[in-house]
Amino acid sequence: MLATACASSRQLATRYVVEQTDIHVLLLPPPGLIKSFAPAPPDKVAPDSILGEDDERARFLSEVEDSLFIDRFMNSLKRYLDVLYVNHYGPDDVDEFFELEEPAYIFATGQMELMEYMDEEVFVGRAHGQTYRAAVDITVLEHNTWFEFMKLHDPDYEMDILFDVRATSDYVDGRFIRRTDGSVQFDPVTYPLTLDDVYDLASFAGKKNAQNIFDHLMNLYVREQIRRDIDYYFHYDVDEHRLKEREFPPFIRITPDEADQN
Repeated sequence: MLATACASSRQLATRYVVEQTDIHVLLLPPPGLIKSFAPAPPDKVAPDSILGEDDERARFLSEVEDSLFIDRFMNSLKRYLDVLYVNHYGPDDVDEFFELEEPAYIFATGQMELMEYMDEEVFVGRAHGQTYRAAVDITVLEHNTWFEFMKLHDPDYEMDILFDVRATSDYVDGRFIRRTDGSVQFDPVTYPLTLDDVYDLASFAGKKNAQNIFDHLMNLYVREQIRRDIDYYFHYDVDEHRLKEREFPPFIRITPDEADQN
């Protein structure tokens, strides 16, 4: 019975990828860009330790132009939805969108955050029965997005808050070397982030969220067709043209209590 159900759900997901070209989504940009700085990874510091963009330790926050960063994200999001044959509408198309009779969905970017924080890259080496450890400080940029998801013409469907996070950082490579005095030290080679890399993060997040939107709607379709929940999710890899199964959903679903804390 389980094998039959699995095959049925995969067939439904395949049908969605191959045949479903009448997907309509309304994309609403965020009201602004929240910029925050943390002296350590945010899960390791108290909430009151997260500061604004003016902290002198922040390398990029004050240099990033909010409107350009948001535009990079939204343009990339729309470009990759085109690749996935998803019909998308913007703020100027609201009247047209609400006249649609087909199943249609709203993805309103309720909040977008660019967080910069300090972390470290840890390297471990072993030689002659000894272990050597070195840590190199790095800067991490994290792009956080909260979508408010709704179904058009379905008053019984409650709004979902869907979260996605993408990150980039300084890249560090190197090796342990033994000095002439017998001591061992780590010789790092660091490739620091640039401002262009930060804007590239916005474009990358847009691409990945376009994929998330398609996968979210595909999995919603599958679950509605089989009328029950299943403990895995489908992901369509547009680059490989393959349907894959995953244990985790496309987005992280945020509960109302968690959303209030943000």
